[in-house]
Amino acid sequence: MRSLKFLTWLDVKRLIRKNTLNGEKLPNCITSISCFSDALEIGISNADCKEDAQRTLSEWFTDWYQQDQNLIRLDLGNAALSVEFHENESTPFNGSSSIRPFWQEIAYIDSNSDAHADSARVSSNFHFPETSLSSPKVVAFYSFKGGVGRTLHLASHLFALLEASKEIDKEITVLVVDADLEAPGLTYWDRAEKRQAAVSFIDFLEAYHYAPINRQETLSLLAEEVKKNPRYEGRSTFYFLPACLNDEQLLDTPVLPEHLARSPEGEWTCGDALHQLGATLSADYVLVDLRAGLSEISSPIIFDPRIERFFVTTATEQSTAGISLVLDQISRIAPSEADSSSGKFYDPSIIISFLTPELKKLPAFENSLEKFSAAYNPVDQSDDENLYAGRLEIKETDFTQELFYVNSWEEAKNKLTSTSVMRVAKEWAVSQLIEESHLADSDSVGQDIPTVLESVRKFRDTCQQYEFAESGEGESLLVTESLKKLATTFRNDLPRVVSIGAKGSGKTFTYVQLSRLKYWETFLKLATKDLSEIEPRTHIFPLLQSSTLRDAAENIISDARTSTQAAFSDSIPEFYHSDFQDSIKSFLEEPSSELDWTRFWIKQMSRSVGLSQERNSATLSSLDSYLKQKNVRLVFLFDGLEDLFAEAAVNVQQQIALRMLIGLPKRLNEIRQANFGLIILLRRDFLRYSVTQNLAQFENLYRPYDLSWDADSFLKLVYWVCSQASVIGADEENLDSLSREELVSNLENLWGKKLGKDTSNEAYTAKWIYAALTDFKGRLQARDIVRLLYHAADITIEKSGEVSFERWSASRLLPPQAIRRAIEPCSTGKVKEVKEEYPEFKKWVDTVETKYTLEQKRAPFTQNTLSLDQTTIRMLESIGVVYEDTGKDDVSRYYMPEIYRSGLGFTLEKGARPRVLVLKRKALGADIL
Repeated sequence: MRSLKFLTWLDVKRLIRKNTLNGEKLPNCITSISCFSDALEIGISNADCKEDAQRTLSEWFTDWYQQDQNLIRLDLGNAALSVEFHENESTPFNGSSSIRPFWQEIAYIDSNSDAHADSARVSSNFHFPETSLSSPKVVAFYSFKGGVGRTLHLASHLFALLEASKEIDKEITVLVVDADLEAPGLTYWDRAEKRQAAVSFIDFLEAYHYAPINRQETLSLLAEEVKKNPRYEGRSTFYFLPACLNDEQLLDTPVLPEHLARSPEGEWTCGDALHQLGATLSADYVLVDLRAGLSEISSPIIFDPRIERFFVTTATEQSTAGISLVLDQISRIAPSEADSSSGKFYDPSIIISFLTPELKKLPAFENSLEKFSAAYNPVDQSDDENLYAGRLEIKETDFTQELFYVNSWEEAKNKLTSTSVMRVAKEWAVSQLIEESHLADSDSVGQDIPTVLESVRKFRDTCQQYEFAESGEGESLLVTESLKKLATTFRNDLPRVVSIGAKGSGKTFTYVQLSRLKYWETFLKLATKDLSEIEPRTHIFPLLQSSTLRDAAENIISDARTSTQAAFSDSIPEFYHSDFQDSIKSFLEEPSSELDWTRFWIKQMSRSVGLSQERNSATLSSLDSYLKQKNVRLVFLFDGLEDLFAEAAVNVQQQIALRMLIGLPKRLNEIRQANFGLIILLRRDFLRYSVTQNLAQFENLYRPYDLSWDADSFLKLVYWVCSQASVIGADEENLDSLSREELVSNLENLWGKKLGKDTSNEAYTAKWIYAALTDFKGRLQARDIVRLLYHAADITIEKSGEVSFERWSASRLLPPQAIRRAIEPCSTGKVKEVKEEYPEFKKWVDTVETKYTLEQKRAPFTQNTLSLDQTTIRMLESIGVVYEDTGKDDVSRYYMPEIYRSGLGFTLEKGARPRVLVLKRKALGADIL
């Protein structure tokens, strides 16, 4: 705590600026304030206002203001600043009528001001630029500290643009400006290559500010001088404007960027000047290397929202604190979300450099991520609606020893080539050039809106077919990695597995589609893409089924059973699923041992194919011998166990029944070349109830056949649905040959590259959807994916005007707003479904809906906030509804993933968003897609 509060009159002025928001909001009694080194002048409307003005000064300065003497005491000796009152008209507080892009002026803008939807202003004294900067695009690189790789990252973006232009055979021109007038690194690179520029950035600032001739003529002459030193890369060109021509120039710089910002032409003149020089050079891009630190040399560019700005930092405490301070200041004048997503204005981007795998695991790295997200908090940013579509993009580049010593352009180019610095830059460069190509194509080719809308309708209908496997409407099977592993492992032998998956992971879908195929060999051909002729001789026999199957699915199951029973040479009794269920329910009422249940399952399987085995002597070997005698091979399918054993969590008999059933596949290994196999589809939480010992060992045994979904299978599922709908040119035959990058690229035709323009700072669509649908342990369900796609397509069709479908139809089927809006109905459906599946969860949701107040329904929450017992907490954690995070203060807070939070009606606690992003990043990784 500072004990010397007011050292000079400048401290008095600072407090007044803070309390009046830089003079924008004066108290009612005061019309003006002027602060000088020898006096504080207070303007009042009339003499009656003096007492109110004095009361205000007492509130601001407390004991330091001595009303009887009209003095403000200073803390150095007995010094004081006199206070004078006079009647006058309303005038500004010691300054210009508008706020300029300087640290000392932006700092006093109210960070809680209401932003206007049209971005006209965030303060009555702050004015956004009237127009955006069209070609050339101006891109600036800034760092709070030196030595963090800022200049190298600019160089990588330059080389990436030139390389990408060669790859797509596009001619571009780039102007690079060294605007670091105190430590001009790029200028010394240039000198190392013995290049001699004819004009410098200092020359440019002086000639632009004090142009002795017509401004445009000045720019043309300067541009001609810059053109004398071109560099060529393929068909493209880049020019360089050094900070100075010689060191002496650096020692005498009467005109700086801040002078342009103070000129009568307006506060954005510096950005205009760089843009105009680039335009005169016919450049496509102007890359600017800025001075580090809180310097007014850089601030006119840093605060200009028309310029794309990359802030390069390390994860060290000093660099993190500095960049966070800068982000906080910029967020005070951030453009609206609409202007940001449309590409009119830009939000800044962060590049965290010099990272190592070890550093990424440290709390310091998490702390940096959290601080950055918290610092840049535009006033119109909605945490609830756009949790994962943050306005601040954070990129990462790794530590590379070779980059510590770079002395020239050529050396930088060679050393950057294989680094993550270059990879990140290349991603940016490609998106820039591809976006330009898309804009050119959309300008020249008209879109047939009805045709595109019909494609969305086909896509919606296909999603509706596959959302619920119980319907049996979809006729194709997506061969996931687990199914592929099942096929390759059991190509010669029949399967003996327990396939474990969460609710909505595709268990019933797999059950129905395998039944539709009827033969194991048909599945093998489909899964392995084997074109050779394989005789279909092993029947797929769906024995136990889910109770939720609808008519179409029931017919598929019935056909498969009929086909199996027809394979027997003599007539066997018809199989009735209801009888099988009744037998299970009856046996559950009897106290039975593990051996009893093992024999029960074997007897029921035997009975289904016409073999009568005595209850006390039923064996797998007898069943196998019978099938070999009949020359019949088959695979028994089991699904719907959660319907029959709904009380497995507490009912011992149900636990024994489950344990003995899922133990049969391992017992089947004891039979050589068995004529039957077993595939048991089991919900993951039921495994915990049935396997009381060596649970991890059991899971590992069948892990290859898990019905789980990761980033790759997520992308493949979406592409597969597109292929079923015959949209975006998706072809199921290509699914296995497409790399992750190719899948992401193809799916941009469905949902775009980003949730906004491709060059905006909006989130990448694929990443956003993946993050929104996963819990904090990275778990994802197939049904949620298809459900979200269905709702996004439905919203697009039903509310095409509201989501600006026509605007986005040139580049994608699903507009960004439709995807964002789809989360709420998707989450509502998820909650409804899980309530039906978990009685304890339903009971808790009923409590949430009837007893919790809106104030209580905020995430994160503590156990005490919602009066939760430990059993409920553990239940919610196991489902994925909540995630415990102890944070820095060791207090347990429970966060909710979006897939549950929206449907449960919880809002996000103010200030929680940065931590949520860190937790999600930890669960999924920065480059998961």
